[in-house]
Amino acid sequence: MNNRTLLGFHYVLGILAFCFLAPHNSSGAASEPLAWDAESKQYTVKTNETHGHLFFSVTNVSNSEVIIENVTTSCDCTAATLPSKPWKLAPKQDGKIEVVVDVRGKTGTLTKQVSITSPTAPKMLSVSVTIPPGVFGGGITPAMGDRLRNQESSAGDRQAVFKADCARCHLAPAFGKFGGQLYKAACAICHDSPHRATMVPDLHKLNKETNAEYWKEWITHGKTNTLMPGFIMTEGGPLDQQQIDSLVDYMLITFNNPTNSTPSIKPAGKKP
Repeated sequence: MNNRTLLGFHYVLGILAFCFLAPHNSSGAASEPLAWDAESKQYTVKTNETHGHLFFSVTNVSNSEVIIENVTTSCDCTAATLPSKPWKLAPKQDGKIEVVVDVRGKTGTLTKQVSITSPTAPKMLSVSVTIPPGVFGGGITPAMGDRLRNQESSAGDRQAVFKADCARCHLAPAFGKFGGQLYKAACAICHDSPHRATMVPDLHKLNKETNAEYWKEWITHGKTNTLMPGFIMTEGGPLDQQQIDSLVDYMLITFNNPTNSTPSIKPAGKKP
């Protein structure tokens, strides 16, 4: 065997060795079934804009239906919406997911995560929203932005005022207080606030009859179709019965409508 033939033989052996030894995908698994236009999006808020709106486009590039069961975000101030729930994407079908970031009272750059829940195509996306330097989103202060978000949350669930971030202002301060101190800690934050919601009444200007039972009912159970929550512990509030009784006594003395009657409940052990 001459040198040229021997060299060719070694070349063929090398090719065969590469084919057998190189890593390969024996399962024939396909790539990701969903193709996203991006895994992260950026948005710059315009003057006085209260929300940043972003969209992720997605296409089912597989030959099978893909189901997206849910989409969640890393923060309550960010919401993501599917076209339907669950969202079923047929082969080659495309669509969009909207992400809305509440920037009221915010400043700087906000980065939020968007989690796609799917049995076959889970995904983690992100959004970055920038509020121009020197201004607050929506042209309002951070405190007012938080207050507006809390009011909107309470409109859907009156007891939400005692949960999550709201608890530090509406739940914790009421513990162990009675009468006038309790009113200042748990009630004045809304009713005496110069920026109270329009549906929150000024208790000094009520034009209706009030008595012990009136105050006791509102404080204990709240009122439907308003922001007023139920303060009794059994309904998720911070107050026990003795605290509620002391607060009723204080309301009768402080907000003295001429139609007020004598307290109809047993006086609390601790006075205002």
